[in-house]
Amino acid sequence: MQDPTKYQLFQEAFHSYYEQLCRYAFALTKEYDSSEDIVQEVFLRVWEKKQELIGTKELNFYVFGAVRNNCLSFLEKKRKNMVSELKGQEVADAPMERDPEKESGKDYNTLLQEALQQLPPKCREVFVLSRISDLTYQQISETLDISVKTVENHMGKALRILRTFIRGKNVSIIPLTLFFLYGVG
Repeated sequence: MQDPTKYQLFQEAFHSYYEQLCRYAFALTKEYDSSEDIVQEVFLRVWEKKQELIGTKELNFYVFGAVRNNCLSFLEKKRKNMVSELKGQEVADAPMERDPEKESGKDYNTLLQEALQQLPPKCREVFVLSRISDLTYQQISETLDISVKTVENHMGKALRILRTFIRGKNVSIIPLTLFFLYGVG
C-alpha cells in the first residue's frame, strides 16, 4: 500500500514543476506535445523508481536534469530519423515558396530561434531557464550545479550577444527585445 503523504507530496511536486518543466522542454525540443510527454515520463520515473526524492530538494535537480537529458535524447533520435529518411533521396530543385512576412523579419518566432542559436550552449541553457522557465538565478544555480555568479555571468553574456543580434536587424522587433531583456512575451 502506498503512503498517502508521499502521494500527496508527489502531486504537489508535479503541479509545482510541471509548467516550468514543459516550457524548458519546449525551449529545447520546439515541440509542445513531445515536451509534455518528456515531462510526464520523468514524473512517472520519479514515482516508479525515485520515490526517495519526493519531498526533498534533490527532486529539483533530478527533474530538471532528467528533462534536459530526455530532450537531448529526443533530439538525437529525431536527427537520426531525419538523416535516415533523407539517405539516398535527392532533394528536389523546386523553388521554395516565399513568405514576405518572414523575409521582412517580422516572424518573431524565427527571429527568436535565430537569436538563441547565436548563444553558446551553456549560455543558451541558462538564458532559457531564466526567461522561458522563469527560474531565479538561485534555482538555475542549483539545477545546473554552478554558482549564482556563474549564472549572472552567463546571463550578462547572453544579453550582450542578443543585444548585438537585435541591433543587426533592420526591423521593428520590440516584442523580441522586450522578451530578451525583461522576459516579457
